[in-house]
Amino acid sequence: MIKEILSGIFSWSEYSEEKKMNFNGYLLISSRESVIIDPPSLTDEDHAKLISLIEEHSSSPLKGILLTNVHHERASNFLKSQFSVPVWVNKFDLAGLEFPASNTFRGGDNLFCGMEAIQLKDQKTLGETAFYNKDRKIMLLGDALIGKVPGQVNMLPPDKFKDFAKAKLGLKELLNFEFDTLLLGDGEVILTDAKSAVANFLG
Repeated sequence: MIKEILSGIFSWSEYSEEKKMNFNGYLLISSRESVIIDPPSLTDEDHAKLISLIEEHSSSPLKGILLTNVHHERASNFLKSQFSVPVWVNKFDLAGLEFPASNTFRGGDNLFCGMEAIQLKDQKTLGETAFYNKDRKIMLLGDALIGKVPGQVNMLPPDKFKDFAKAKLGLKELLNFEFDTLLLGDGEVILTDAKSAVANFLG
């Protein structure tokens, strides 16, 4: 079920039996525009709710679908057709998509709804990207960190990375930013004091 987890931020999930956790997607609505990030599959009820939300906030038109990495394309091609909006992916992950995406970004780019793209090094994919909203102190991650235990973060298994130690070291880049909320593509989000949870994990 789509729910508003923070003002103007809506989320829905698809449970993965294999991973034993939720795959999460987000709809962000600002005063001028809106954007979908990492959309998982939707039930008929969620699909209807998403359409309703976008119509209800027509003064903040949907500008696109952002992907944190190539593996989170999920339902993005379906929603791209549904809403006639482009899919955006990091330029280093463009070639791996199952469908064409004509729009790319790179680390440092300012995207929709106040989100800045942060390039993360040595991750699962070359284009793994965090999205950061400075004004609201929100960090959004795809596969860089997961939330299997509420209030804590972890990484995917070591075999998902070329070099697990380097991947963990690359995540220290996140500590250069001030954030209270951590929205995750996989697992439980952390709505308060999230930077401390990340710092504790990274040591």
